[in-house]
Amino acid sequence: MDWISPAQWTVYAAEETDAHRVANGKDGWLDRYGDWILWSGSNPPRAEALSDELASRYGFTPRGYLARELVRKASDQKPAALIAGEEPGEITVQENGLSYWVEPAGGYSSGLFLDQRLNRQWASGLSAKRMLNLFAYTCSFTVCAASSGAKTCSVDASKRVLGTGRRNLALNGINPAEGNRFLADDAMKVTPRLLKRGETFDLIVLDPPTFGRADGRVFRIEKDLPVLVRDCFKMLEPEGWLLVSCNYAEWSQRDLQRLCDDALRGCSAKQDSGSLPPEIPRAALSLRVRRTT
Repeated sequence: MDWISPAQWTVYAAEETDAHRVANGKDGWLDRYGDWILWSGSNPPRAEALSDELASRYGFTPRGYLARELVRKASDQKPAALIAGEEPGEITVQENGLSYWVEPAGGYSSGLFLDQRLNRQWASGLSAKRMLNLFAYTCSFTVCAASSGAKTCSVDASKRVLGTGRRNLALNGINPAEGNRFLADDAMKVTPRLLKRGETFDLIVLDPPTFGRADGRVFRIEKDLPVLVRDCFKMLEPEGWLLVSCNYAEWSQRDLQRLCDDALRGCSAKQDSGSLPPEIPRAALSLRVRRTT
Protein backbone atom coordinates (compact mmCIF):
# COMPACT_ATOMS: atom_id res chain seq x y z
CA MET A 1 0.00 0.00 0.00
CA ASP A 2 1.16 3.52 -0.81
CA TRP A 3 0.16 5.61 2.23
CA ILE A 4 0.06 9.37 2.59
CA SER A 5 2.74 10.62 4.98
CA PRO A 6 2.03 11.49 8.62
CA ALA A 7 3.06 15.06 7.70
CA GLN A 8 0.32 15.20 5.05
CA TRP A 9 -2.21 13.88 7.56
CA THR A 10 -1.20 16.74 9.87
CA VAL A 11 -1.57 19.26 7.02
CA TYR A 12 -5.12 18.05 6.39
CA ALA A 13 -5.95 18.51 10.08
CA ALA A 14 -4.55 22.06 10.00
CA GLU A 15 -6.66 22.79 6.89
CA GLU A 16 -9.79 21.52 8.67
CA THR A 17 -10.09 18.61 6.26
CA ASP A 18 -11.14 15.14 7.42
CA ALA A 19 -12.34 13.71 4.07
CA HIS A 20 -9.42 12.62 1.88
CA ARG A 21 -7.52 9.71 0.32
CA VAL A 22 -5.38 7.75 2.79
CA ALA A 23 -3.72 5.05 0.68
CA ASN A 24 -3.60 3.43 -2.75
CA GLY A 25 -3.07 -0.27 -3.28
CA LYS A 26 -2.85 -2.83 -6.05
CA ASP A 27 -6.48 -3.87 -5.61
CA GLY A 28 -8.09 -0.58 -4.58
CA TRP A 29 -7.82 2.49 -2.40
CA LEU A 30 -8.63 3.73 1.08
CA ASP A 31 -10.51 6.98 1.82
CA ARG A 32 -11.28 8.72 5.07
CA TYR A 33 -14.67 10.25 5.83
CA GLY A 34 -14.44 11.79 9.27
CA ASP A 35 -14.15 8.91 11.76
CA TRP A 36 -14.82 6.24 9.13
CA ILE A 37 -12.55 4.50 6.62
CA LEU A 38 -13.81 3.21 3.24
CA TRP A 39 -12.01 0.65 1.06
CA SER A 40 -13.00 0.70 -2.65
CA GLY A 41 -11.86 -2.31 -4.68
CA SER A 42 -11.28 -6.02 -4.25
CA ASN A 43 -9.46 -7.94 -1.48
CA PRO A 44 -9.97 -5.42 1.34
CA PRO A 45 -7.26 -5.33 4.02
CA ARG A 46 -7.97 -7.22 7.23
CA ALA A 47 -9.60 -5.02 9.85
CA GLU A 48 -7.00 -5.79 12.54
CA ALA A 49 -4.05 -5.05 10.25
CA LEU A 50 -5.67 -1.87 8.99
CA SER A 51 -6.42 -0.66 12.51
CA ASP A 52 -2.80 -1.25 13.56
CA GLU A 53 -1.50 0.57 10.45
CA LEU A 54 -3.70 3.65 10.99
CA ALA A 55 -2.80 3.84 14.67
CA SER A 56 0.94 3.52 14.11
CA ARG A 57 1.08 5.95 11.15
CA TYR A 58 -1.36 8.64 12.23
CA GLY A 59 -2.51 7.87 15.78
CA PHE A 60 -6.00 7.42 14.30
CA THR A 61 -8.61 4.93 15.46
CA PRO A 62 -11.65 4.80 13.13
CA ARG A 63 -15.13 4.26 14.49
CA GLY A 64 -15.91 2.02 11.53
CA TYR A 65 -14.37 0.30 8.53
CA LEU A 66 -16.36 -0.18 5.31
CA ALA A 67 -15.58 -1.91 2.01
CA ARG A 68 -17.22 -1.89 -1.42
CA GLU A 69 -16.36 -3.84 -4.56
CA LEU A 70 -16.40 -1.57 -7.60
CA VAL A 71 -18.48 -2.36 -10.69
CA ARG A 72 -18.42 -0.95 -14.22
CA LYS A 73 -21.85 0.73 -14.19
CA ALA A 74 -22.54 3.30 -11.52
CA SER A 75 -26.18 2.20 -11.41
CA ASP A 76 -25.04 -1.32 -10.41
CA GLN A 77 -22.89 -0.15 -7.51
CA LYS A 78 -23.97 -1.70 -4.21
CA PRO A 79 -23.65 0.04 -0.83
CA ALA A 80 -20.46 -0.56 1.12
CA ALA A 81 -20.47 -3.38 3.67
CA LEU A 82 -19.48 -2.86 7.28
CA ILE A 83 -16.28 -4.80 8.05
CA ALA A 84 -15.71 -3.60 11.59
CA GLY A 85 -16.99 -1.03 14.08
CA GLU A 86 -20.12 1.13 13.77
CA GLU A 87 -22.36 1.88 10.81
CA PRO A 88 -21.90 5.54 9.85
CA GLY A 89 -25.29 6.36 8.35
CA GLU A 90 -25.26 10.00 7.29
CA ILE A 91 -22.49 12.10 8.82
CA THR A 92 -20.83 15.48 8.27
CA VAL A 93 -17.24 15.91 7.16
CA GLN A 94 -15.02 18.93 6.66
CA GLU A 95 -12.95 20.05 3.70
CA ASN A 96 -10.94 23.27 3.86
CA GLY A 97 -13.12 24.45 6.74
CA LEU A 98 -16.44 23.85 4.94
CA SER A 99 -18.86 21.11 5.99
CA TYR A 100 -20.77 18.56 3.89
CA TRP A 101 -23.31 15.81 4.49
CA VAL A 102 -22.03 12.42 3.26
CA GLU A 103 -22.99 8.76 3.42
CA PRO A 104 -19.76 6.74 3.43
CA ALA A 105 -21.66 3.51 2.90
CA GLY A 106 -23.56 4.92 -0.11
CA GLY A 107 -23.32 3.22 -3.49
CA TYR A 108 -21.69 5.09 -6.36
CA SER A 109 -20.62 8.08 -4.27
CA SER A 110 -20.63 9.21 -0.68
CA GLY A 111 -21.99 12.63 -1.73
CA LEU A 112 -18.59 14.32 -2.01
CA PHE A 113 -16.12 13.54 -4.79
CA LEU A 114 -12.74 13.71 -3.04
CA ASP A 115 -10.75 14.14 -6.26
CA GLN A 116 -12.27 17.62 -6.73
CA ARG A 117 -10.91 19.01 -3.44
CA LEU A 118 -8.34 21.34 -5.00
CA ASN A 119 -10.77 22.53 -7.67
CA ARG A 120 -13.27 23.38 -4.94
CA GLN A 121 -10.54 25.25 -3.07
CA TRP A 122 -9.77 27.17 -6.27
CA ALA A 123 -13.46 28.02 -6.74
CA SER A 124 -13.66 29.33 -3.18
CA GLY A 125 -10.72 31.64 -3.82
CA LEU A 126 -12.20 33.29 -6.93
CA SER A 127 -14.72 35.39 -4.95
CA ALA A 128 -17.21 35.00 -7.80
CA LYS A 129 -20.29 37.20 -7.81
CA ARG A 130 -22.60 34.93 -9.85
CA MET A 131 -22.04 31.20 -10.21
CA LEU A 132 -23.77 28.51 -12.32
CA ASN A 133 -23.31 24.88 -11.28
CA LEU A 134 -24.46 22.37 -13.92
CA PHE A 135 -24.88 18.70 -12.92
CA ALA A 136 -24.52 20.10 -9.41
CA TYR A 137 -25.11 16.81 -7.55
CA THR A 138 -25.01 17.69 -3.81
CA CYS A 139 -23.81 21.23 -4.61
CA SER A 140 -20.32 21.13 -3.09
CA PHE A 141 -19.05 23.70 -5.63
CA THR A 142 -22.11 25.82 -4.87
CA VAL A 143 -21.18 25.78 -1.18
CA CYS A 144 -17.67 26.98 -2.06
CA ALA A 145 -18.90 29.85 -4.23
CA ALA A 146 -21.72 30.89 -1.88
CA SER A 147 -19.36 30.86 1.11
CA SER A 148 -17.32 33.50 -0.74
CA GLY A 149 -20.39 35.67 -1.35
CA ALA A 150 -21.64 34.49 -4.76
CA LYS A 151 -25.26 34.31 -5.85
CA THR A 152 -25.68 30.80 -7.24
CA CYS A 153 -27.78 28.68 -9.59
CA SER A 154 -27.50 24.89 -9.17
CA VAL A 155 -28.92 22.54 -11.81
CA ASP A 156 -29.38 18.79 -11.51
CA ALA A 157 -32.00 16.34 -12.78
CA SER A 158 -32.41 14.87 -9.29
CA LYS A 159 -34.54 16.70 -6.72
CA ARG A 160 -33.11 14.43 -4.02
CA VAL A 161 -29.47 15.49 -4.46
CA LEU A 162 -30.47 19.14 -4.76
CA GLY A 163 -32.22 18.70 -1.42
CA THR A 164 -28.90 17.61 0.03
CA GLY A 165 -27.36 20.65 -1.65
CA ARG A 166 -29.74 22.94 0.20
CA ARG A 167 -28.84 21.19 3.44
CA ASN A 168 -25.13 21.60 2.69
CA LEU A 169 -25.59 25.35 2.31
CA ALA A 170 -27.53 25.57 5.57
CA LEU A 171 -24.88 23.45 7.29
CA ASN A 172 -22.39 26.21 6.50
CA GLY A 173 -24.57 29.02 7.78
CA ILE A 174 -25.80 30.03 4.31
CA ASN A 175 -29.52 30.56 3.76
CA PRO A 176 -30.35 28.48 0.65
CA ALA A 177 -33.38 30.70 -0.03
CA GLU A 178 -31.38 33.93 -0.26
CA GLY A 179 -29.55 34.39 -3.55
CA ASN A 180 -29.42 30.67 -4.36
CA ARG A 181 -31.54 28.95 -7.02
CA PHE A 182 -32.01 25.19 -7.39
CA LEU A 183 -33.38 23.86 -10.69
CA ALA A 184 -34.34 20.18 -10.87
CA ASP A 185 -34.07 19.96 -14.64
CA ASP A 186 -32.03 18.76 -17.61
CA ALA A 187 -28.90 20.93 -17.99
CA MET A 188 -29.20 20.65 -21.78
CA LYS A 189 -32.59 22.37 -21.57
CA VAL A 190 -31.67 24.89 -18.88
CA THR A 191 -28.65 26.44 -20.62
CA PRO A 192 -30.60 27.64 -23.72
CA ARG A 193 -33.20 29.21 -21.42
CA LEU A 194 -30.54 31.04 -19.42
CA LEU A 195 -28.90 32.22 -22.66
CA LYS A 196 -32.21 33.49 -24.02
CA ARG A 197 -32.79 35.49 -20.82
CA GLY A 198 -29.33 37.02 -21.14
CA GLU A 199 -28.06 35.67 -17.84
CA THR A 200 -24.31 35.85 -17.26
CA PHE A 201 -21.95 34.41 -14.66
CA ASP A 202 -18.31 34.89 -13.69
CA LEU A 203 -17.95 31.24 -12.62
CA ILE A 204 -19.56 28.22 -14.27
CA VAL A 205 -18.88 24.63 -13.18
CA LEU A 206 -19.63 21.95 -15.77
CA ASP A 207 -19.11 18.44 -14.41
CA PRO A 208 -21.39 16.07 -16.36
CA PRO A 209 -21.67 12.29 -16.10
CA THR A 210 -20.37 10.16 -18.95
CA PHE A 211 -23.89 8.88 -19.55
CA GLY A 212 -27.24 9.77 -18.05
CA ARG A 213 -30.99 10.16 -18.57
CA ALA A 214 -33.08 13.21 -17.80
CA ASP A 215 -36.67 14.00 -18.76
CA GLY A 216 -36.74 11.16 -21.30
CA ARG A 217 -33.52 12.28 -23.03
CA VAL A 218 -30.20 10.42 -23.05
CA PHE A 219 -27.03 12.40 -22.28
CA ARG A 220 -23.81 11.19 -23.94
CA ILE A 221 -20.68 13.11 -23.10
CA GLU A 222 -18.98 12.75 -26.51
CA LYS A 223 -21.98 14.31 -28.29
CA ASP A 224 -23.34 16.75 -25.72
CA LEU A 225 -20.32 18.17 -23.92
CA PRO A 226 -19.13 20.38 -26.84
CA VAL A 227 -22.60 22.00 -27.01
CA LEU A 228 -22.57 22.70 -23.28
CA VAL A 229 -19.03 24.13 -23.40
CA ARG A 230 -20.06 26.57 -26.15
CA ASP A 231 -23.27 27.62 -24.41
CA CYS A 232 -21.55 28.06 -21.05
CA PHE A 233 -18.77 30.15 -22.57
CA LYS A 234 -21.38 32.48 -24.11
CA MET A 235 -22.73 33.12 -20.60
CA LEU A 236 -19.35 33.99 -19.10
CA GLU A 237 -18.59 37.53 -18.08
CA PRO A 238 -15.27 38.94 -19.43
CA GLU A 239 -12.46 37.41 -17.35
CA GLY A 240 -14.93 34.84 -16.03
CA TRP A 241 -14.02 31.18 -15.51
CA LEU A 242 -15.50 27.91 -16.77
CA LEU A 243 -14.42 24.70 -15.02
CA VAL A 244 -14.97 21.65 -17.24
CA SER A 245 -14.57 18.25 -15.62
CA CYS A 246 -15.40 14.66 -16.56
CA ASN A 247 -14.66 11.03 -15.73
CA TYR A 248 -14.86 9.56 -19.23
CA ALA A 249 -12.43 6.61 -19.19
CA GLU A 250 -11.77 6.82 -22.96
CA TRP A 251 -10.34 10.36 -22.74
CA SER A 252 -7.00 11.77 -21.66
CA GLN A 253 -6.37 15.30 -20.46
CA ARG A 254 -5.25 16.15 -23.98
CA ASP A 255 -8.55 14.84 -25.41
CA LEU A 256 -10.49 17.15 -23.11
CA GLN A 257 -8.31 20.09 -24.12
CA ARG A 258 -8.87 19.35 -27.82
CA LEU A 259 -12.62 19.13 -27.30
CA CYS A 260 -12.67 22.55 -25.63
CA ASP A 261 -10.35 24.00 -28.28
CA ASP A 262 -12.70 22.82 -31.02
CA ALA A 263 -15.84 23.93 -29.19
CA LEU A 264 -14.41 27.41 -28.59
CA ARG A 265 -12.68 27.95 -31.92
CA GLY A 266 -12.66 31.66 -32.69
CA CYS A 267 -13.36 32.65 -29.07
CA SER A 268 -11.01 34.61 -26.84
CA ALA A 269 -10.15 32.01 -24.25
CA LYS A 270 -7.22 30.77 -22.20
CA GLN A 271 -7.04 27.19 -20.88
CA ASP A 272 -5.28 25.81 -17.82
CA SER A 273 -5.43 22.31 -16.36
CA GLY A 274 -7.40 21.92 -13.17
CA SER A 275 -5.75 20.87 -9.91
CA LEU A 276 -6.18 17.32 -8.67
CA PRO A 277 -4.87 15.85 -5.42
CA PRO A 278 -1.52 14.14 -6.09
CA GLU A 279 -2.46 11.23 -3.81
CA ILE A 280 -5.41 10.31 -6.10
CA PRO A 281 -3.84 8.85 -9.28
CA ARG A 282 -7.12 7.89 -10.97
CA ALA A 283 -8.99 11.16 -10.81
CA ALA A 284 -11.39 13.21 -12.91
CA LEU A 285 -10.06 15.20 -15.86
CA SER A 286 -10.49 18.92 -15.38
CA LEU A 287 -9.82 22.08 -17.34
CA ARG A 288 -10.18 25.75 -16.40
CA VAL A 289 -11.17 28.06 -19.24
CA ARG A 290 -11.00 31.83 -18.85
CA ARG A 291 -12.83 34.25 -21.11
CA THR A 292 -10.25 36.84 -22.09
CA THR A 293 -10.93 40.29 -23.53
